[in-house]
Amino acid sequence: MARAGHRVTVIARHQLREHQFDSDPGWLGPKFMTRFKDEPKLERRRAMIQEARNRGSLPPKLMRSFRRNIEAGEIEFQVGEVQLLEDMDPDLQITTNSGLRLEVDRVLLATGYRNECPGGALIQNLNRHSKLKVSACGFPECDRHLRWHTRIFVSGGLGELELGPVARNIAGARQAAERIVACALHAKNLKSPGVHDS
Repeated sequence: MARAGHRVTVIARHQLREHQFDSDPGWLGPKFMTRFKDEPKLERRRAMIQEARNRGSLPPKLMRSFRRNIEAGEIEFQVGEVQLLEDMDPDLQITTNSGLRLEVDRVLLATGYRNECPGGALIQNLNRHSKLKVSACGFPECDRHLRWHTRIFVSGGLGELELGPVARNIAGARQAAERIVACALHAKNLKSPGVHDS
């Protein structure tokens, strides 16, 4: 938008935070995952996930670009929280908790995602009508193969109580695929004549 000649103001609840990844790379392997897998209480696993996430951060390359835009005067950055949005026709007026008032012609929201279970009504209905178990935080209670039911597997955010903080990114998708495929192949082999579970 700044390149198109618009005056841009970014309002954030906190100062800029820089992190290369959504969570420490140690969550990709045994460094942190051993303790996570050994934790039997799902409430504690949820707390570990929340603690591990680098919320509201930018990777270094994007941060450098953003800072250059600020220094060049193309973007203004303000720390605060929007308290009020008024329609002043034709513009909008934003008021923040720090007392800042801005008249703008448009508002773009980049709020991230909520810490709630993806899938909404589908997950709630499966829990209610099919008696599939969910944890106190509303996420599926699945086994280590990501099976929520003998014929239902989960991945992404739905599998984070098994996969940890990386569940929602590409590394988590890869881990979910490996577990699901391994489980499916194992089940197929069990049905083959002369093959026994060891």
